[in-house]
Amino acid sequence: MNEALPEKSPPSRIARWLSNRELQFWMVQWVGWTSWAFASAIGWVYWMDNPDRPHVIALYTFAALVGMLLSSLLRYAYRALWTRSLTLRIGTAAVLSYVVGGLWQATKNLAVAYIFDEFEPMGWLGYFEGIQASFYVMLLWSGFYFGIKYYQMLQRESEKVLRVTAMAHEAQLKMLRYQLNPHFLFNTLNAISTLILERNTDNANQMVTRLSRFLRYSLDNDPMQRVSLDQELAALQLYLDIEQVRFDERLTVEANVEALARRALIPSLLLQPIVENAIKYAIAPRESGGMIRIDALVRGAQLHVQITDDGPGYTEPVANGTHSTAQTTRGVGLVNTRQRLHEIYPREHSFTMTNVIPRGLQVCVRIPFETS
Repeated sequence: MNEALPEKSPPSRIARWLSNRELQFWMVQWVGWTSWAFASAIGWVYWMDNPDRPHVIALYTFAALVGMLLSSLLRYAYRALWTRSLTLRIGTAAVLSYVVGGLWQATKNLAVAYIFDEFEPMGWLGYFEGIQASFYVMLLWSGFYFGIKYYQMLQRESEKVLRVTAMAHEAQLKMLRYQLNPHFLFNTLNAISTLILERNTDNANQMVTRLSRFLRYSLDNDPMQRVSLDQELAALQLYLDIEQVRFDERLTVEANVEALARRALIPSLLLQPIVENAIKYAIAPRESGGMIRIDALVRGAQLHVQITDDGPGYTEPVANGTHSTAQTTRGVGLVNTRQRLHEIYPREHSFTMTNVIPRGLQVCVRIPFETS
């Protein structure tokens, strides 16, 4: 059964509920003002002699509710200023914090006078006594508001970048995967054309039939899906059936696959370009043909897949001290496969090519062992 490449699971109902920005604002408001009222009431009770606790609780509950209301009005003013210059926002926030802080302080002083009958202001300006503390609270609220607003903005931008990156990653994978079909199709159609020119219609018909089966499998499988190694080997056999028409007894294929390894999930059509490369450079140039061996086993938490041929192996040394061969210099399939593995398993894979003694090349792919 096909399994999609790892993707982010949809958020739960609670997560969607908590992500509501309006709800987030009121939750922060409630927690913030409740904390202020609790801390202020504790301070009053601690410093006053014989405090009237019920009245203290009533005073700071009322003050917190008024503060929540006034700060909510600030929110709408700041929303209107959000697209203006930073200097204008800072200056307006300072002025509004002072004005709203004054209104809040006057309301608190009136509440103290009403509840405790202790506050006797001298003139109407006396109701604004202690405005500095209220101004600092409102200024601090404004700073928190803008800070959270900027954080949310950066979070949205980060989410956009992640979405764009994911889309680019998916497009890259699809491009790499779909590159295989034209490359393989070109080679096969050339072979069919040769068979027709040689009037070998039976083999040409067999190849067309098998080609249609392979392409149907290729088109029916989403390039973003993973399949079991057993399914991958079945698809690989469709490809080998096509090549068997071309090479007949010149092509020998051996497979040694552990039962556990057959359950492993791998990207669809990962092995086909490696085998195609081996046929092109190790089998096709030789009149006697050759052999390809496929080994798959599980070691620890990794799946090891080895594809070995008895061709020429490495033939051309290059400047950096490594080696190159016809298979690496002209093997589009190997480059493509390496890139696909890098996209899907950035730091959890290996792709190596090693000469085999006395002759041949071994391609080893190691990826995490995962099952459906």
